[in-house]
Amino acid sequence: MKKKFICLMLISACLFCTPTFASASARNIYVGDIITLNIASQDLSAEELEEYFKDFEIVDMKFENGEYSVSLRTFEVGTYGISIGNARMELSVNSTLDEIEQEEIFEGETTIEVPGFPFHWRIVFCVSAVIFAFSGGFVLFGLIKKRKGQSIHPYSLFLRRSEALLSKIDNNNFFVYLTFFFKDYVGKLYQRRIIGKTSSEIVFELKEIQALGDMLPIIEKWLIECDRMKFTGIEVSSEEKQKHYALLLRLAELINKKEEKQEEVTT
Repeated sequence: MKKKFICLMLISACLFCTPTFASASARNIYVGDIITLNIASQDLSAEELEEYFKDFEIVDMKFENGEYSVSLRTFEVGTYGISIGNARMELSVNSTLDEIEQEEIFEGETTIEVPGFPFHWRIVFCVSAVIFAFSGGFVLFGLIKKRKGQSIHPYSLFLRRSEALLSKIDNNNFFVYLTFFFKDYVGKLYQRRIIGKTSSEIVFELKEIQALGDMLPIIEKWLIECDRMKFTGIEVSSEEKQKHYALLLRLAELINKKEEKQEEVTT
């Protein structure tokens, strides 16, 4: 960006100061140009200068050796009059676009240009077909896997999950997973939606199942003790975890045996 310097000399006389500009004729500058004005005066303050130059953006202002050095600029086109005391100066701010002169008329060509590379729709179609095939295969595999998992008996699924969890007994979420596996087992076995419910809500839900009548107090006690270990932040030893793990497996086994006997009676 251009930087222009314009010196304004203010002459002091006796007890008062009458500022005068070195020249009052218009000076041409362009939008964004930084103009530096040197103003010698003992009576002017920085606040007064800011008021005089309120139509401009003051970039910098310094006062050294009784002289102000003010750098300013504007991005608005027009003629600005600066008056300090009985002195006046005009600054004409022009746009750089006005300097561009075009005397000739430029005409574009009417010929249609061929793109630099052809767009192969066949390639796009083949790629889309491959992506569609992979996506369909992935979804189909997921459905088959899900259906296969649903065909497993809830008790068998519970045992498989619990045995895999035993190898991670030191995991902080051990009881979280173990409780989830048990809820999923009982919910699928008796067609109940108990996942996401509290222990008291689960016990209330299971009271309607007659087959669990004598085991319900043990299940309730196990759930309450498990909640205490999950939510109080106490440290639980591996031996205590194994004890609760074995008790839950025993409960699941008794529930499964009762269900098998019930199926034999009905058949």
